[in-house]
Amino acid sequence: MNKNVGADKDKFTISCYGIELPFEWYSMEYILKELRNSKLKNVVKMEKATKEKIKKYYKENKENLGENNRFFTYIKFFNVNGKNYGIVAGKTNYTNPDLLFDSRNGEKDNRYARIFLNNPSGAEWSETIVIVNHESSASEYADNQAALFIECYLQRKFNLLDS
Repeated sequence: MNKNVGADKDKFTISCYGIELPFEWYSMEYILKELRNSKLKNVVKMEKATKEKIKKYYKENKENLGENNRFFTYIKFFNVNGKNYGIVAGKTNYTNPDLLFDSRNGEKDNRYARIFLNNPSGAEWSETIVIVNHESSASEYADNQAALFIECYLQRKFNLLDS
């Protein structure tokens, strides 16, 4: 399953519907280093992320985030052999974040991260997330679009699946 291809990324295979494809996923350390050296400066690593903890962070930082920043982009990770790798980039809102670390929800659940984590790979969700905030937007619509744009960027830059 795990073939080391360097200090910053490893290969893992996802098996789905009889097809096995290799994916290269980047370590949390690499992703954080890249994000902190990018134009995306408001990056927060949150250990043991829960809905309540995200809401508390928002309440405590609302003034710094900006009045119209309701949405944020996140990266979820999986852990295997004590090392975290990015697996999902998504977008949600601060007032009711839908960030779940659940397993596959039945056969019709086609979320590939959950399919991978449900296989006997030894991998499991890490409850650490990375929040990527953006500059304050002029409207709720613009705020949502900014978060979607960053989500798209993160998925492509770090080979992440959608949520």
